[in-house]
Amino acid sequence: MNRYRYIRHIAVWTAVVLLTAVGGCSSTHVDEPDPVNKKNPVTFKAVSADSRAAASNAVFEKPGTAFRVWGVFYDPTKAGVVQVFDGREVTRTEDGWTYDKEEYWMPGFTYDFRALYPADLADGSSAHFNVGNGATSSLSVTGFVADGTDLMAASDRKMVLSDEEVPAFVDLKFRHLLCRVNFFGKTDDRYLGADGKPDDGLRGINILSLKVSGIADRGNWNGASYKADGFSSGEWEAVGAAGEYVAVIPEGGIALGNTPTGFFSGDNAILAIPQTFTELLVDIDYEYTRGDLGVQHAVARISGAWLPGKSYSYSFSINTHIFFDTPTVDDWISAPINNGDFDIILP
Repeated sequence: MNRYRYIRHIAVWTAVVLLTAVGGCSSTHVDEPDPVNKKNPVTFKAVSADSRAAASNAVFEKPGTAFRVWGVFYDPTKAGVVQVFDGREVTRTEDGWTYDKEEYWMPGFTYDFRALYPADLADGSSAHFNVGNGATSSLSVTGFVADGTDLMAASDRKMVLSDEEVPAFVDLKFRHLLCRVNFFGKTDDRYLGADGKPDDGLRGINILSLKVSGIADRGNWNGASYKADGFSSGEWEAVGAAGEYVAVIPEGGIALGNTPTGFFSGDNAILAIPQTFTELLVDIDYEYTRGDLGVQHAVARISGAWLPGKSYSYSFSINTHIFFDTPTVDDWISAPINNGDFDIILP
């Protein structure tokens, strides 16, 4: 698996990670009532997540993994909103998911939840929660730095009818807010042996370097409001200077076969801010293993748009020249968290 080196062509921001709640000015806040009893605590359950692209249940369940939760409750027929989760960190331990200051379901109210993963953003990134009128509460992120860290959000709404009719759990289905990008190279059979791999007796092709540039690497996201399907991918504004991703290739290069080789695969995939671009540059240096042609250089200029939660695969092939195919676009189906993450444990 190839590693890559990420380079950002912007000034260093001296800032501290900020995860705060920002109340909506239009809401009237009321004091939180005391629970009638404390038999229905809000507890948590989660299945998987990680800060990288290819997360697994096992990784997400490791102690120390954390996400943040914002939550309010309100009576839809009356004015007033109570915020009960204020960007609170929920952390995986050996005993399950824990957080400070246990909360309880309040009968007769509607609850709205927003959640963000990971719990800690990079320096210069900030998460903000707008209470609104409860039903319109929303989550946003400003100054997010695309440094290879995954970013996911979720939302849910629950009505608590009575102490005996509390929700089974708060169903947070986390989904990717970024997009995943990879570049694949191959050659054709006339440069390969019978097994479809490079053969010393034939003229092979080695990739010496591969660089992708022109990707905005910082952006603002807004839109984790509630939807019936439990999620809103929101909108992105790319604000960063163009950065570049460089595949780290061993000395001597990587030999191409007739099976595509990914240069930003698995945990090392490019996790990019969704954006529209007119000139994404792909620089490739390669050489033929026979002959005196020397190092060949090719530049591809790509235009298009990347959407949240999508996986983009760009393929190129080399024989006498280099050719780029139309990229394939798939849903990023490896979203780590896909089940209920809040669990209400009844006595």
